[in-house]
Amino acid sequence: MKRPSERRASKPASERGAAKRPGAPAARVPLARAEPSAASGPAYAPAGVQAGAAVARRAALALWTVLVLLALARAALAFVPNMLGWGLNLQRFLAPPWAWAPWALAALALVPALARRAEPAFARAGEAVARGSLAASLAAVAAAVLLVVLLPDQVRFVGDFLLREGTIEEEGLPATLFPQALPLDVLLHVDLPGWLAGTGLVSANGAGRLLGAIEVGLLALLALAFARVLALRGTAALVAAAAVLCGGYLGLFTGYNKANGELMLTAAAVAVFGLRAVREGRGLLALGLVLALGAFLHRSVLGFVPAVALAFALALRARPAALREPAFWAAAALPVVAFALTLPRIVTTLMRIDSAAHLASFEVKAHGGLLTSMFAGARAVDLPNVVVLLAPLAPVLPVVALTWGRRLPLAREAALLATLAVPFIGLLLFVHPGQGAFRDYDTLSQAGIVLALLAAWLVGETLRRAPSCAWIGVAAALAAAAPSVQWLAHQTDLDRGLARVTAFLTEPPARDPHERGKTWDYLGIRNFRLERWEASARTFARAAELQPSPRVLTQWGLAELRSGNPSPAREAFRRALAKDSTSDWAWKGLFTTCIQLGDLDEAHAVAVAFLRREPNNAEVRESLRQVEQLRRAKAEGAR
Repeated sequence: MKRPSERRASKPASERGAAKRPGAPAARVPLARAEPSAASGPAYAPAGVQAGAAVARRAALALWTVLVLLALARAALAFVPNMLGWGLNLQRFLAPPWAWAPWALAALALVPALARRAEPAFARAGEAVARGSLAASLAAVAAAVLLVVLLPDQVRFVGDFLLREGTIEEEGLPATLFPQALPLDVLLHVDLPGWLAGTGLVSANGAGRLLGAIEVGLLALLALAFARVLALRGTAALVAAAAVLCGGYLGLFTGYNKANGELMLTAAAVAVFGLRAVREGRGLLALGLVLALGAFLHRSVLGFVPAVALAFALALRARPAALREPAFWAAAALPVVAFALTLPRIVTTLMRIDSAAHLASFEVKAHGGLLTSMFAGARAVDLPNVVVLLAPLAPVLPVVALTWGRRLPLAREAALLATLAVPFIGLLLFVHPGQGAFRDYDTLSQAGIVLALLAAWLVGETLRRAPSCAWIGVAAALAAAAPSVQWLAHQTDLDRGLARVTAFLTEPPARDPHERGKTWDYLGIRNFRLERWEASARTFARAAELQPSPRVLTQWGLAELRSGNPSPAREAFRRALAKDSTSDWAWKGLFTTCIQLGDLDEAHAVAVAFLRREPNNAEVRESLRQVEQLRRAKAEGAR
């Protein structure tokens, strides 16, 4: 009979690792052992291991198949005059070098022979990521920062870009324009950029770009940390990091002065620190701090609470002794105290603003309610498009997961990432952005990054378990990076960006009148700021057909006036005043057009009517005096 020490020594290393103290991280299977080698043969490999390796290879080939289909779709849609696949047809609106060079690089990586030749270099880079190399970290940060600095958003179409920028330029009051904004949002996106712009060192847009550059560097570090916390190695580590860093949400770091950038960081940080807590029993204090800061940033941070709670629960289950540690209670107390201060305001905003604007909007009511409107109209097309724009590898999730079937690598990591994803997938399905998903993709960007995190985990685990298919990781990494770089290149190309917006309005599928009106309005405003008066007048006229608000009508009149077209300008100003007789711009515009058209009688009537409202307006009183002189001169000439 063996002595106890001999029995312990004879146990496999994996069994000895299981006998460690509770809460110790489980030993990971080395990458080289994830799949039995051909030399070992069936006689030496357990049947379960063989079957698992075979499923992993099938899942990797399914991943490759989806990547091939996505590459073909991107190329084909570049020649189709239709906006049905607007999340994939970006090459149609890019200069040829940007359209085809990144695509060709990603497409060539799908050729097995070429990918196998490139894979060792990718594996070395992934190993540098896995060991936390300082050089690798600096390279990733530098690449991300250079991208957003060199490719700023010139189209400024997304969400509230123009409104937020105008608030800083005109020193607007955030409490009036953005009553729902929480303190950290106001500090980062109104007070700080306003102060920077006031120094004269940067413009309002430059302040947003500076903050975005800093934040995208942090996102790059979190993407690398995500691969490390999953203990991925080689090409699998590089793919996981690339999938987290690369997505359409990179466009939110190129000058868009809103809290969405910080929310991307929050999502990645919750994933990294949550996984660290689950796997290693560390990171709870950082996790609590991230959630506490989020409570002062934006109301949608409530969606991170279930994942954080699960991370705490799993960490505590693995190491119950943590209950006796002050650090655990400090980590738990931070978000509790933060939400105690901000939750009443968050709930008020959700009930009074978000409910009416997104959950019970006119669009939702018109389609019969929240459930029936989920895929009503063009939403069945727009939601997949916005997902693939934000998270280029998201389409692989259902196919690869189904290929794994019951052998899908389900673990605590998957549970945490799924819990993180569910609230924001719900937001994607149920929230109706006020300007549509095509423009308000910022509202849905959190769904994009949580899906990117899930895709990064699943692709990484698949390649870990199928090392003979590591070459597919080359294609996967480039499939994430190429469209993300192209998206940034598109946003910096003003003319092609405006052409894409116009195509969205004029090509199939047909859009809701409200969405079209808002988008024509954007084109009018953007062209007006660019002093493209004729284009502005033309697009404001289209907006006025759908949404003839006093502001739209007035801006249409001003654009016509500056285009040298006083007749349509006068009609626009008349319609604006019929809706709102208090608009100074409309009164002054109407007066000016009447003078240009030589209609002194109407000009006189306009000035008199204006002075009834503002009898002490010296400028208008002087204009009236001049009109009266002209009328007298005209009358004397007629004699």
